[in-house]
Amino acid sequence: MNQFVTEWNTWRDSRNSALATPFGWLSVSGLHWLEDATTWPDAPGTFTVDDDGWVSVALEPGIKAGPAAATFDLMSKSAEAGPSTNAASPSSSASVPSDTTILPKIPEIAGPEVRVEENGFSAKLPTGGSLQWFTVGNVLYELIDRAGRIGIRVRDSKSPLLGKFFEVPVFDPNPGFVFLAKFTPFEKPEVHEINTAQDDLNVLTPAVGTVSFTSEAGEVTLLATGNPASGLQLDFHDSTNGVSTPAWRTLDLGVPNHDGSLVVDFNRAVNYPFAFTAFATCPAPIEGNVVPFEVTAGERTPPFYFSEAGINVPFLFYVWWDEESAKVTRPWYARFGLDTTLLNPNHEHSAQSLVGFDGVAMSGGDVAPLTRKARSRLVKVATEALTSRIPVIGIGAYAEFVIRAQRELRESEGYVDGIEEEYAGTDGKLLIVMNNELTPQNAGFDVVHTDASGLIYLEMSYDIPLESDFDEIDEFEAAMESSTPITSWEEFDYRMVCLIRQHR
Repeated sequence: MNQFVTEWNTWRDSRNSALATPFGWLSVSGLHWLEDATTWPDAPGTFTVDDDGWVSVALEPGIKAGPAAATFDLMSKSAEAGPSTNAASPSSSASVPSDTTILPKIPEIAGPEVRVEENGFSAKLPTGGSLQWFTVGNVLYELIDRAGRIGIRVRDSKSPLLGKFFEVPVFDPNPGFVFLAKFTPFEKPEVHEINTAQDDLNVLTPAVGTVSFTSEAGEVTLLATGNPASGLQLDFHDSTNGVSTPAWRTLDLGVPNHDGSLVVDFNRAVNYPFAFTAFATCPAPIEGNVVPFEVTAGERTPPFYFSEAGINVPFLFYVWWDEESAKVTRPWYARFGLDTTLLNPNHEHSAQSLVGFDGVAMSGGDVAPLTRKARSRLVKVATEALTSRIPVIGIGAYAEFVIRAQRELRESEGYVDGIEEEYAGTDGKLLIVMNNELTPQNAGFDVVHTDASGLIYLEMSYDIPLESDFDEIDEFEAAMESSTPITSWEEFDYRMVCLIRQHR
């Protein structure tokens, strides 16, 4: 067991280091599909695509650009081999996993070609190829081909996401998610059309065989991509997707033994780049590649994400909601800019690090359904938030965990606050308690009580509707700025999101 954990920790350190490279996946800050002639604000020039598939960039006056390392290698190899020889594709400097399916070497695919022009560069890619093309200052421009569509992906070594990165959250290592499996190759690859992380992009990917193993849920058979000679890959869904993990994950299976045996270790399941950035084109699993049990192993949903709106506001939310309310309220957070990781305190058995989160909340109408471990866990989470001086909010009956954590923390630090009786709240109103890292008055909330320990108390009437009469964000904003009374839970959630953003 000690060796298993040690090897897993070594693998995890290597994974985090690979993500943190200057032009790795955390640096991706844009994706632009090219037409005949394309530019955009902050573009270094105009990109054109000719009838033969060559892509050229004409640099704006004063722009100083140079070939990226991969392009320089291609140019050097071409020069050594002679002008008529196409250089092979260099190995990618992006972090594992790639955002495209690794194709079997059947048939062999030609690599990119490059040329230097008088006022820029030209390049040509094979279908599905990519090339880290040229750099301008701290920005690298990557040329990609996805199902015949040509695009430019922008990588910025000063990306705010890269600057914020510490580590990818994971489940604790568990030998129960390691399986001895059998790889059965197909006579020839089966080509499947699959979705990608981009809604308007589908690609073809070949399955090269099946991977089968026995679990407590029965016999499991999944389709593998990649190449048996160089390494197989397993893209899969499971029931943790959208709860504690992204929409899908991937697993590097390595090269099978001569008898087809291999190890499937879900502890090393990783997130595709789309879990970090909106500008990835990662392939979805082949239809039917669903693991029939919860894979609470490997990487979890990262709290950090980059999109056109910039870096997200990651928020950890322990909650016990009824599903009907959840269906209505969950979409509000995304619309208002809060990226929530929702956890059920009774079901979440592994410790959740607060690293990377901008705040934590816990909400529930009754503590009776909570196990003793769940209650202890919520106090521990609240204590960590208070100690780290990040916002922590307790809502309803779960406010008691924030209060208890604050009392125990203050006492351990030697403070005597002299609070003999806790604020009981008003009958028929919802109690909300938060630490003084937040200033609720700035979001239009009325503070009903503060105590000597530094906690702030708000109250809300229960008898307001879930949904607001407002349709547009600017209507919510105007009501908040004018301190208009809150008349729906949707307005309450909007102001809570603004409160967190203001702190950040």
